[in-house]
Amino acid sequence: MPAPVPSGYTRGSILFLARGLDPYGEERLFQHFWETSGAYGSRIVLVPTGPSAWEQAQQLAGRFQEWESDTVDVLQVTCREDALRTELLDVIGQATAILLLGDHPLKLATFLGGTPLAQAIRRANARGKVVAGHGAGAALLCEHMIAFDTQAVRARESPVPFLHRHRIQLSPGLGITNRVVLDSTSSTVGEGWDRLARLLEAVAYNPFLVGLALERDTGAVIYPDNTLEIIGRHSALLVDAAEMTHTNISAYRDPSPLSILGLRLHALGPGYTYRLQERTAHPPPPSDIPDQGVPEWAGEG
Repeated sequence: MPAPVPSGYTRGSILFLARGLDPYGEERLFQHFWETSGAYGSRIVLVPTGPSAWEQAQQLAGRFQEWESDTVDVLQVTCREDALRTELLDVIGQATAILLLGDHPLKLATFLGGTPLAQAIRRANARGKVVAGHGAGAALLCEHMIAFDTQAVRARESPVPFLHRHRIQLSPGLGITNRVVLDSTSSTVGEGWDRLARLLEAVAYNPFLVGLALERDTGAVIYPDNTLEIIGRHSALLVDAAEMTHTNISAYRDPSPLSILGLRLHALGPGYTYRLQERTAHPPPPSDIPDQGVPEWAGEG
């Protein structure tokens, strides 16, 4: 559950950053995070888990230092005991932004869930600090987290239907936001239908949630006014079950496929927004800057 916002404060932005297809696309996302964090005055804390995340954190620390952040700290969280260290709380309290890194959101949850470090990160966001997650670790920012896809395990034994009631395993996340559920599975060719299936099941369980999946080199920002904006180079898939009229997901023993009626599906490119409170999607405002590099034939009828 998100921490309550104290009087006189405004909640900080929340960033979901997908992995990149190329260094340039990923760097644009990290630069957006750096600018949101305060740019030259930013005090960034990186929280990696696992050897690969630790190596990435060291590289990012060097990059943010080259960009002249005020300070960059890397908190090594390799086990739950690390997250119980009280000296880490002062580092979080001094930060303008926290970035979670890791390939396994469920492992992140077992390390951080219910610890003083997790509470400090939630309080920091409630007091205006930016909180972000990169790659699979971005799923941890949600209160309802897609831990893994059970189909990947079952498919080794026997074929399973595209839509069935127990495709995904949900578990509690860090709870920075309780409005969005993120599918952070790595995106490859042919996985689009799998992503859609996971999001459909997630929002069928809880129609209050908005399901979100990001393509590579793409991110999403939730601003303090509960507006979600897509950033980066590609698009995002958003599933809204607010007007759902029927689902059979509660029929636990029914062998028939999952059915859901009345969903809304949005494909949002960079600059497109979605207002979580009103549950409406919007194109970017008109720009006075002329289009660059558009072939002349593109405007022909």
